[in-house]
Amino acid sequence: MRQTGRRGEWELTVSGITYALWKEDDGFGRAEVTACEGLEGEVRIPAEVEGHTVRSLAPYAFSAGKAESLFLPETLEKAGKYVFYRCFALKKLCFSDTFTDIGAGAFTGCRLEELEIDFYQGEQSCLKYILDEIRYALKATLRYHRPDGWVETAVVIFPEHYEEAVENTPARIVETHYHGAGGYYRQSFYQRELNYPEYDSLFPLAIAQEDDEILTDIAALRLRFPYRLKEWAEERYLAYLTGHMARAGEQYVRREDAGMLRFFGERRLWDEEALVRAVRTASEEKKLEILADLMEQKRILFPSRKKTFDL
Repeated sequence: MRQTGRRGEWELTVSGITYALWKEDDGFGRAEVTACEGLEGEVRIPAEVEGHTVRSLAPYAFSAGKAESLFLPETLEKAGKYVFYRCFALKKLCFSDTFTDIGAGAFTGCRLEELEIDFYQGEQSCLKYILDEIRYALKATLRYHRPDGWVETAVVIFPEHYEEAVENTPARIVETHYHGAGGYYRQSFYQRELNYPEYDSLFPLAIAQEDDEILTDIAALRLRFPYRLKEWAEERYLAYLTGHMARAGEQYVRREDAGMLRFFGERRLWDEEALVRAVRTASEEKKLEILADLMEQKRILFPSRKKTFDL
C-alpha cells in the first residue's frame, strides 16, 4: 500500500483491482475502485477492503477491461464517466438499488446484454439511465427483497432500437427514422421505477416490429415471472405463446433452458405437436438431459393410448 499525492489517501492493489483509500471526516474509511486490469471472466468487487467500504468506481476504472460478468457490491453508490468505456467483453452487470449515480458515457463502446438488480429500498434504480445509453436488446432480472425476507422476481426484455438519418432530397431536409420497439419500452418508467402495466401494454407494438425470438422471450419471461402482471396482459402473452409453441420449444431447447421448458410443462402450454418437435430437436442436437426431461413431460401430458380390438 502506498500513499498518493493527495493528503490522507492511499493506493492499494488486491487481486488485480486497484483502490484509492481514505478516511472521511466522520472517521469512516472509504474506498474507490480506480483500475481493474487483466481480469477475465467473472469478476466480483468486494464490499470492503482493508476496513474501507467500497463506495464508488472512478472514471475509466474498467476501461478496455476483459471481464465478461461483473458483480458490484451492495455498498456501491456511484460510478464516474466512461467507467466501462470500450469494455467489449462485458455482457452481464449485477448491482443493487444503492447504485444510483452513473457518469456520462459509462457504457460507450460496450455491448451489455444482461442486468441483475437487487432492490432493498423500494423500486427505484438506475435501470432507465443504463437503457438510455444502450440501444441493443437487454435482459433485466429485477429482484425485490421484502422486509420479511421474501423475494419477488421480474425478468423483462427491452428490445433493440436505433435511429437513422434519411435525407429527403426534394425537401432538402434530413428526417430521423426510428426502428424497433425498444425506444417505446425505454419510456415505460415513472420516477426511476419500471411501470409494469405500461411495459405490458406495448406488446402489440412489439408484435408489429420485432422478430419471433424477442417476442417469445418477452411473453415467456413475463408469464414465468409474473411480477405485477395484470390479467389482461397475462391473456395477451398466453395467446401469443400458445400460438407459437413449436417455435418457442425449439428456441429454448437450443439454449438448453431447462427451467423455461419445465415451466411450459407446469403451465400445460404445450400442444402435442410442439412437444414432439422439441423432443426431436433435443435428440438431433444431442442435448441428452433436456431430451430426458422432455420425454418425461410427453409421458405425463400426452400418454400413449393403447390400441384395443373388438372380437
